[in-house]
Amino acid sequence: MRREEALAVAGTGVTMFVWGVVLALAPLMTSWPMVSRGDVAYLLVASPSALLVGNLVIGRLTDRIGRKGALTLDMALFTASIPFIAFSNSFVGLAVGVALAEFSLGGDETTVLAYMSELSGPSSRGRVLVGVTNLANVGALAISAVSMLTSFSFEAQREAFVSLLAASVPVLVITRLWLPESDRWSRYRSGPWRVSMGAWDYFVRLYFLLTMAITVVLTYALMAIVMGPYLFPSLTSEILFVYNLGESLAGFAAMPFVDSHDRRAFTMLAYLGGAVTMALFVLQYYVARASVAAFMSLLFANGVFGELAWAVRVIMEPELFPTTVRGTMIGVVRAAAYALYIGSIFFTQPFTVPEYLLYNVGLWLVGVSGAGLWFARGLDTSRRSLDEVSDRFLVLRRGQPRAR
Repeated sequence: MRREEALAVAGTGVTMFVWGVVLALAPLMTSWPMVSRGDVAYLLVASPSALLVGNLVIGRLTDRIGRKGALTLDMALFTASIPFIAFSNSFVGLAVGVALAEFSLGGDETTVLAYMSELSGPSSRGRVLVGVTNLANVGALAISAVSMLTSFSFEAQREAFVSLLAASVPVLVITRLWLPESDRWSRYRSGPWRVSMGAWDYFVRLYFLLTMAITVVLTYALMAIVMGPYLFPSLTSEILFVYNLGESLAGFAAMPFVDSHDRRAFTMLAYLGGAVTMALFVLQYYVARASVAAFMSLLFANGVFGELAWAVRVIMEPELFPTTVRGTMIGVVRAAAYALYIGSIFFTQPFTVPEYLLYNVGLWLVGVSGAGLWFARGLDTSRRSLDEVSDRFLVLRRGQPRAR
């Protein structure tokens, strides 16, 4: 691994770890004394609302001001969120802190995906993207473990949470100041390029990515983040821990295979496995409802397939969009999923347990439809350069193909 790539992996890896911590903050804060039962849904909504806006705004800025410029801005915004989380004694202050952290770090993932896909070579791109983003699962796993260990005291819990967040700031400052700008972005930003993509190609890519995002974002959110506070308040930390343990282990296990196997088949396996394990929750509810062990085992298994689906998504999103619009389009796809996530928080609030589980089965089937279309009509992107996969759609504005 080159020095600049190693530095980028270190810097963006810390970002993803801290984002995982922030992802888990809202459900874990629902037990804090300043959060009333009536505020729970609104605290949970603060995260995806900020993520939606952050993905759109920072995704666009990533293409306009550059990958390094966006990474620096995100770091500053995240740092500004920490005092709100550390010192607020009201629900509104906590919600502002969570929202600002999610806006910066969640939006930062669009930049991280664009940057790392352009910095990595075809033979290692998938492995790098999966390894870096899987640290978000490790972050959520770590914060849920900390939550269980400090559950005796709200003050101890807050101090531990804030310490994790604050410790990341010096690392982010040092690594991001040293990171080089993306050569690929620099090469294409000033040229007279436009995207020339056929309607069918555009539809297949967009449908595939949208269905992947809808399934992965909503099922992770509803199973790991929302289900605890809504249906099993006493098990919120344990649910987060078990689901993210499955995701974390699966992410590391998948790294050696994502660049050496057909990604179309890998995607189909991930989404079928997620749909089957989700359907088993319904069976478990009626056959072994009282078994916490059976429930947690299924949660772990679903987390494994959830991570495999997530892994494919973080690889394919930057691969399938050309450099000039890569950040923007990643942001648009993710924002659409987060909009549905926000609606689902309120839509599922009155659901019974079987209704909640069936809703998640339906979400997995949405992903299966996209995976099936890509398996039949898509391109295997493993070990292909971005020039072969997406930048071939960039042509000069005067209509002449760019030189190879």
